[in-house]
Amino acid sequence: MKNRQSYILLKKQLKKFDFSMLLAIMILSAISMIFVYSATKQKWGNTFLIKEIVWISVGFIMFLITSFINYKNYAKFSKIIYALNILLLLSVLILGRVINGAKSWIVFGPFQIQPAEFAKVMILLTFAELLSNGMPNGVRGWKGITKCILHVAIPVLLILKQPDFGTAMVFVFMMLVLIFLHDVHLGPVIFSAVSAFLMMPITYFFILKPYQKTRIDMFLNHLFLNIDYGFKEGGWQVANSIIAIGSGGLTGKGVFHGTQNQLRFIPEPQTDFIFTVILEEAGFVGGLLVVLLFSWLLYRIISIGMRSEDKFGQFICYGAAAIIFIHTAVNMGMIMGIMPVTGIPLMFLSYGGSAFVAGFTMLGIINSIGMNSVKN
Repeated sequence: MKNRQSYILLKKQLKKFDFSMLLAIMILSAISMIFVYSATKQKWGNTFLIKEIVWISVGFIMFLITSFINYKNYAKFSKIIYALNILLLLSVLILGRVINGAKSWIVFGPFQIQPAEFAKVMILLTFAELLSNGMPNGVRGWKGITKCILHVAIPVLLILKQPDFGTAMVFVFMMLVLIFLHDVHLGPVIFSAVSAFLMMPITYFFILKPYQKTRIDMFLNHLFLNIDYGFKEGGWQVANSIIAIGSGGLTGKGVFHGTQNQLRFIPEPQTDFIFTVILEEAGFVGGLLVVLLFSWLLYRIISIGMRSEDKFGQFICYGAAAIIFIHTAVNMGMIMGIMPVTGIPLMFLSYGGSAFVAGFTMLGIINSIGMNSVKN
């Protein structure tokens, strides 16, 4: 009798399984494999491709597992999840290895784990629980704002210590989106925002490191597309990216035939600048396909959130949409010189095992919300 009930429940869940969302991320993953291989084959052969296939496979398994775990269970273990997140971020500072100037990775043989990527999912879950269960009537006054800020500030400070400014920015953006979607008193929020704005000069002159200041300077310069200045003053990454994008034209130079990419003029082409590779080799048409896939993904996530029967599920969906949106907008703007270079990768496209597994896990939780909470 019990087995029959389990079978009936599984059958009902499968009817709500979002295969279109899964298809979108699998297409994005396939595009990623093609262009990551194009970006790395000259120097590394098929090493990156093999690793990426492994990580995408692990991510797909995590997507299936989390899809069939009722998302409401995460609220019950919110405090444990939060504590585990802090321990992981602390472990990076103690056991991590410095790569490209940041102590963000824990190395296990040929693989590198980046706990900050998993922290995005953990903070999303715990912050959604804080708003839905801890503040059911909205974020009220200074007390509510302080609770929200402290909840996010602790992991943000640990991530800034690595340093990883881009990931910290994602946390802050997600928090702001969710508290505005919740019932919030704007007075304390506006005061905090004005205070943060007034602190920007102090942050620039006394807190930021020289390379971070250079990135901001290059961003302000590239707003006026002064590419020659970029070459002279250290902004060659974005300058070469703009050249590659412009040379791609409508349909691109062809896969594996991008000159800026194949001649290694594009920095970190498999990670931060993977969309540059796509635009050079597949042109505007390839870039448009990527934008449409992300748009569909965001539409599906927000649609599930709007139809969710409880606040916890809604906040998870809206927070996930905010995370994907900020990654996409900042990365695409960064490679075109209209956003500062912050090291934010393009989710489901940039090479990165932790990012793939964490991203698939997050979408599996969204799928679980659709299967267990969405109204018929």
